[in-house]
Amino acid sequence: MQITRLKNIPTLLSSLLALAGCASFRQNADEVLIRDPSIGSYSTPSAAQSTAKLHWEYAAMSENAYQEGRASAAAKRTEFTRTQQYSDDFSEKAFADACADERKGIPLRGWGRWDFPSKNLQARMLKEGMYLEVLEREEEPHTIVVVFEGTNFTELPDWKANFRWFLRFIPGFKDQYTLVAQDVAKEFFDAISSTPEKYRIDLSSGKLVSKTGEPIRIVATGHSLGGGLAQNFAYAFKQDPIESRGPKVSEVFAFDPSPVTGWFSVPDPPRSYNAEDLVVNRVFEHGEVLSYIRLLTSRFAVSSKNPAIWEYRYNFDIDANIIGNHSMRRLACGLTRLAQPWLQE
Repeated sequence: MQITRLKNIPTLLSSLLALAGCASFRQNADEVLIRDPSIGSYSTPSAAQSTAKLHWEYAAMSENAYQEGRASAAAKRTEFTRTQQYSDDFSEKAFADACADERKGIPLRGWGRWDFPSKNLQARMLKEGMYLEVLEREEEPHTIVVVFEGTNFTELPDWKANFRWFLRFIPGFKDQYTLVAQDVAKEFFDAISSTPEKYRIDLSSGKLVSKTGEPIRIVATGHSLGGGLAQNFAYAFKQDPIESRGPKVSEVFAFDPSPVTGWFSVPDPPRSYNAEDLVVNRVFEHGEVLSYIRLLTSRFAVSSKNPAIWEYRYNFDIDANIIGNHSMRRLACGLTRLAQPWLQE
């Protein structure tokens, strides 16, 4: 990780001024501000449709994961309750109906859901208030996405994970980040390495490919706490043996993400190798509650490479407060309206 560090109080004061300055940019609902990691500052507002087309599906996945996670928690079982079949109706009306009714998932087309993780790990995850799912689309570009549910305000284990900066020094402390780094990453690696009829590891490049040799992208995504867990999964991705240079996550889409990523809790190796060439996209709504914490902490540690952290600021609702602006559904539906997937038939 290439990091620029601040060393004095004047720089801290300048960072606070920069924070205020970023907040003062005028930005319309169809515009985006982009922070290029090689530059370290935000661009002026520009048309957002092209970036929305890159972000909307991962935003929809992150929003839909909340519905499945809440259903699993409410069922009080030892395994996930998966009731949602994603609609492939890509009409404009279908998207409008989904965004008007929080009980409906946002349509997704061409994605199949894995039977993952194991029942044993599902039970342990549910004890920690945690839900994830793995989606795969085999059409080009062949992509596997690990989707992490974010914070449910009534789930105490979610808050334990959110406050891990302060709690992780307690002897024996374990939380959702622990499960991701130690168990989820390993089970996922085992799943792809033990299915030779579908996947194989190209020994020359170390990348995951299909049985016919086509490259397969591995992506992680999530909202809020889920965005932090997605980054942690990328850093902790299992390598076997630990020194090997095998497949890894190529990109993370973290929406309104937690500033907690578990970077320093991941052993190295494999952390540095997994972070090499990794792209982390932090996508957020202007004024959402965690954006101010991230902006302040980023002034102390700005990663320009390995991983390269890009930031995209949207402004879909100028009237919402810092909590309302943290809504994943609002962000996902705003991105969908801009991307207009119903025109991409």
